[in-house]
Amino acid sequence: THPRQPSLKALWSHNRPDTTVDSIIFTWWSLLLQELTAFLRTQTSSELVIDMSLQEELLKVTFNVSFPALSCEFASVDVSDALGKKRMNLTKTVQKTPIDVNLDLAGPVYQEEAHTTKSSPKYDEEHLWWEHLDLTQPLSRANFMFTLTQYPIVVVNFYAPWCHWCQRLEPAWEAATAAIHGKYPEGTDGRIRYAKVDCVAEAELCKEHFITGFPSLRVFRRAHDDIYVEGRHEHEAYTGDRTKEALEKFGDTLVLSAGQPHIKHDNLTAAPRVAGCNIAGFVLVKKVPGTLHFTARDEHHSFDHNWMNMTHVVHAFHFGTLPSLHKYYMLKRLHPMGLTKDWLDKLQEQRFYSLNPQHTHEHYLQVVRTTVQPLHGGRANSYDAYEYVAHSHTYISDQQPTAKFSYGLSPLQVVVKELPKHWYKFLTTTCAVIGGVFTVAGILDSMLYSTLSMARKVELGKQG
Repeated sequence: THPRQPSLKALWSHNRPDTTVDSIIFTWWSLLLQELTAFLRTQTSSELVIDMSLQEELLKVTFNVSFPALSCEFASVDVSDALGKKRMNLTKTVQKTPIDVNLDLAGPVYQEEAHTTKSSPKYDEEHLWWEHLDLTQPLSRANFMFTLTQYPIVVVNFYAPWCHWCQRLEPAWEAATAAIHGKYPEGTDGRIRYAKVDCVAEAELCKEHFITGFPSLRVFRRAHDDIYVEGRHEHEAYTGDRTKEALEKFGDTLVLSAGQPHIKHDNLTAAPRVAGCNIAGFVLVKKVPGTLHFTARDEHHSFDHNWMNMTHVVHAFHFGTLPSLHKYYMLKRLHPMGLTKDWLDKLQEQRFYSLNPQHTHEHYLQVVRTTVQPLHGGRANSYDAYEYVAHSHTYISDQQPTAKFSYGLSPLQVVVKELPKHWYKFLTTTCAVIGGVFTVAGILDSMLYSTLSMARKVELGKQG
């Protein structure tokens, strides 16, 4: 008898490579791991809705901008909006600090108490003029320093002939000059001198003393307009009334301190030692199109547009409140496009130069509100991110040069919601993966077995 031949199925089982089983197991684990990763990944939904802001809801605008050639003495932040509301020279939430041309801090925060609490300076009647005045000639560069060194105290009126306020001041100034020089004659006293400088004729001399608004009344003691107050180095500028009586009385008080340059008197304020100013702070605005204006402003001074240089560096400009560390990571996790480096502030550390006189800079910011809502915590744990696109340009204007930041808010709001994870879906999918892997493996096994059996029959047929 012939020995019994093994069945082809047994032969297949005996010769089946171990790698087939390993491949099935590897495939099953790979699919299961991918499914688990997909389940653990944060899922969100995004939708566009009409902005759900309340009627009177305000938006915080934060800024930090440096102007190397705009004096803190006259720097102003104004805000206006499409509803016609205007606010001039914001001070409560704005801080101004002198800086040098390298943007380094050059002094303490500029104090504006004198400007905010004191009424506007008074003038004598416009038609009033004192007869028989010995009108002194304006100082020039040739005799400016010589004059300062000849008197313990010199009060200098830096003016421009075209300036309306200088024209208002002129008769009172000349009368006060004559009165002071009459009381304290140069031959027998010589403790004080009233003088003036025409800043049109002596433009460079005025610029060297950081004169940007007219008229500017500076007090020089022993050839310097410096003063030390509580250890701080300041310059002196007169800000009192501009009447003959007030100017004459001021001169009388200065004479008493001649030779004592470290005493500060009434109606004096710190004038800038440098030409630049850093302006930082925030403003609350309505959610309508509006503009922030950075410019030089003073109700009783005039400005030469050709002298103004609005070159600036934007250190920060953003909308809304900064997120806490917890909300920042939540935003980073749920934001549909991910967070870029400049997601909050597209203008950060950008520089804008005025290459010609009368250059105005305008930045237009298109703002979109994105509300991110996590799965847990409700409204208290959500965050409103205000992102914007900035478009900037520079142009020559016939008006006073400014730096404008115009903004417009989109009427649409993006709402991003975190979706919940359902374990039953994961278990159902896992079971489907397991069943699918074994079903496909069975089909492949059957196909391979059939193919091998057929090949074996062909081989036996050839041997027979």
